[in-house]
Amino acid sequence: MDELISNIRNKVGELLRAEVNHIQKLENVNNNIVFKLIADKNPYIFKIYKQQTWPEDGKLIFVNNRLTENNISCAKIITFDRSDTYFKTGYLIEECLPGLNADHIIFDLTSGKEFYKKLAKLVSKVHRIKIENYGYIGNGKAGYHSFLDFMNDKVDEIANALINKNLLDKNSLLELKKSVLDKLSLCEDLPPVLNHGDLSTKNIMVDEYGELTLIDWDDAMSLNWIADISRMTYWMKFQYSENEYELYRNTFLESYSTAEYAKYDFNDFENTYHVWIGLDHLNYYANTPNYDSTMRYFIETIKKLND
Repeated sequence: MDELISNIRNKVGELLRAEVNHIQKLENVNNNIVFKLIADKNPYIFKIYKQQTWPEDGKLIFVNNRLTENNISCAKIITFDRSDTYFKTGYLIEECLPGLNADHIIFDLTSGKEFYKKLAKLVSKVHRIKIENYGYIGNGKAGYHSFLDFMNDKVDEIANALINKNLLDKNSLLELKKSVLDKLSLCEDLPPVLNHGDLSTKNIMVDEYGELTLIDWDDAMSLNWIADISRMTYWMKFQYSENEYELYRNTFLESYSTAEYAKYDFNDFENTYHVWIGLDHLNYYANTPNYDSTMRYFIETIKKLND
């Protein structure tokens, strides 16, 4: 750890021409290693990636630029680099925004409603950013001309991982894939827009004035608007009581705005997206304490899919 801290200090000093006055490792961070540091009295985030291929090269800079161009608040990226001989899987230096992560705030029903109204307006602005094609963004252009083609390959990728882990059998997954893609074919004409990819309170900063900023765009993709919001409502299922879920979900949808498509479409497709997201989570949570609760909700979504 001492060697790592020393290399972070040297890298920050080299790039920012500032001495690191304080550095602290952030706990409970999945996938990557993250430090908060103070350099020349300014706060920064230093993130070290565990995978050399994720997030895709060029994506975070592209997203940062698009958010800035559209006057959407974001943490300014200082550098993203995978060419360093020490940080071989890549590292990121960005501004550390003032305020609290929303997952550290205890909401009552009134403040919770106000939070989701603000979040809906922010996400509405994000979803007005059009991206060419569907899927992984890379340097700004996704690789799939068809939404359904991307979903087909993505479901195969997740299904193969589940089969290899002996979690679900191949025939059941093939049947499920057909049902999911048949329903999602009706979303084929929805335009590709910037998706945050992990809408949850842990990725939202709240400043002293109550203004919200989305952080951690590592999972950003180009999909339709329903896919992004469905990830948020999937996460909410595990965080809130049924009454809270209905209240916050409906508050968000009432405040979400777009001129191009009908919001009532969300009700028709939300559960189908939850099936797809559930498959992904079953793979992610394999052999962890979260697997059983994930499987219980997955079974619920399958029953609704077949109703």
